[in-house]
Amino acid sequence: MTLAEVQKITNAVVVVGSDKLDLVVTTAFSADLMSDVLAFARPGCLLITGITNAQSVRTAYALDIAAILVCRGKMLQPDAVDIARELHIPVLATPFIMFETCGRLFQQGMVGCIREVLPRQAASPPVGMTFSETFQVQGRNFSAAGRVSNTIKKILRQQGIAEEIVRRVAVVAFEAEVNIICYAHEGSIECRITPTAIILQAIDHGPGIADIQLAMQEGYSTADDTIRSMGFGAGMGLANMKKFSDEFDLSSEVGRGTYVKSVIRFSEECAGQRAAV
Repeated sequence: MTLAEVQKITNAVVVVGSDKLDLVVTTAFSADLMSDVLAFARPGCLLITGITNAQSVRTAYALDIAAILVCRGKMLQPDAVDIARELHIPVLATPFIMFETCGRLFQQGMVGCIREVLPRQAASPPVGMTFSETFQVQGRNFSAAGRVSNTIKKILRQQGIAEEIVRRVAVVAFEAEVNIICYAHEGSIECRITPTAIILQAIDHGPGIADIQLAMQEGYSTADDTIRSMGFGAGMGLANMKKFSDEFDLSSEVGRGTYVKSVIRFSEECAGQRAAV
């Protein structure tokens, strides 16, 4: 159905994107935890959420979500509206709670989407392409969450990197950035393009992880109420990073900080070959 039909079915108002009401969306995903969105939603879907801050918009951009429908009579915060305009993401707002919003759309033919684990496509980098840049991340600066990952995504697109690769890098970078903001004092994310892969390295200065095996379990979280109110803290961050990586390495020292490395290869021919660091 089109966004104009979504608007009519849910009695929604258009917050951003009145010129995009003819956009067609065939699947939807509803959640208030952004890591759940990154883990399970599909590119091109309609995101139904009650999260009104900038993180919902940046999450949508990271995953190429088509549009956002804010429920429960809420409205996007002003900075989130500005970001949605900048990223050209349509946003609607409905007075209905999430349950009724989903029910109304489902009755009219909208179907839910769950990300399936699909065979990864081979993708070659632009000939001779190399790149390296390091981005600083400040802990507890929730308003900035997603800026680094969105910048990395834009850079990769400008360099002509295949979309499937770009999305995977964007998800890993987004989760790494959010982890630093939520749990560390400060940190950095390096993005490097080599002839065989894109390498992300995240280093933070914070409390460290006492039990890495436990932290890697889906659903395990030490998030406080502030983190959860921002739409994070689902306990999917590290698991998502590993799932979207071809190689994943995590080490941590209590009281010092954490190091994460993700390698995302360009082609299946590189399978089993560890990119040079």
